[in-house]
Amino acid sequence: MHKQEVHISEDLEAQDTLAVRLKKLHVEGAARTGPIREVLEKQAKTIVKDVNYLDGELALIEVDGGKNAVQIRTKKPAEKEKFVEVILRGGNSISVEGRGGAVHVSRENYEKLKETLTGLVE
Repeated sequence: MHKQEVHISEDLEAQDTLAVRLKKLHVEGAARTGPIREVLEKQAKTIVKDVNYLDGELALIEVDGGKNAVQIRTKKPAEKEKFVEVILRGGNSISVEGRGGAVHVSRENYEKLKETLTGLVE
């Protein structure tokens, strides 16, 4: 089985060799076939468990079975109006967005985030 092509689009407010200020990251793989709910559950569990470096712990907010979408947000945001939102769609699309402002992420963690999300949509 060969790996499908994954498209990554990034919107960074700023970046240098040590860190980025992430506004939005979108990762998309080929369309899924088969039971998408299982794929979404696996993706959501992995993100909530492993992605713990985006302004705090993430929590599952909503699962929309009709639209095959999952919403995840920062559990207790550092600043009230600022939080991270992760949207999973169709088992092949993941968006991470800083709501209320860009999210400061170390370069190492940003690369780890891209690697994790890419692995989830392949």
